[in-house]
Amino acid sequence: MSEPINFVETRWTYLSPFSAHEVLVRGVVYKTAEHAYQTLRMKDAARENIAASSSPLEAWRRAQTAKEQGMLDESVDKFSLMGEIFRAKLAQHSDVREVLLETGDAELLKVYDTDYYWGTGADGSGENQMGKLWMKLRAEQQ
Repeated sequence: MSEPINFVETRWTYLSPFSAHEVLVRGVVYKTAEHAYQTLRMKDAARENIAASSSPLEAWRRAQTAKEQGMLDESVDKFSLMGEIFRAKLAQHSDVREVLLETGDAELLKVYDTDYYWGTGADGSGENQMGKLWMKLRAEQQ
C-alpha cells in the first residue's frame, strides 16, 4: 500500500453502530449498537452467541454466519430496529446527541462500497438508509 492510512477517529464515528457506546435496548445492555442490531434481528437460538462477541465486527461476522444457517428472523423490520437502537443510543449518550446536532443540516452519508441498503454503495446508487435515519433522528432532536 502506497497511500497513507488515517486511522485517527473523528467525532463523526460516534454515529457509527460500531462506536464504543454501550446501549440498553429491551432491558439488555449491549456492547455497541451493532451488537444490539445483529443480535435482535436473529432468532432466539443465535442471539446469545452474537451478543457475546468481543467486538462489533465480530458481532457482524457471527450474524452473517447465523444468516447463512437460516437464523435470520424475517419478521424483523431492520430499519425500525435500527431506529429503536439509535434512539436509545441518543437518549443514553449525550456525546452522541451533541455530535449529531453538530452536523447541522448537512446531508449524512454512510459511504461504504459494499453496502447498498445502509450505505451509498460503490457507485453512490445505494439507499443510504443509515444516513437517512440519522437525519430523521436529528430533525426529531431539534
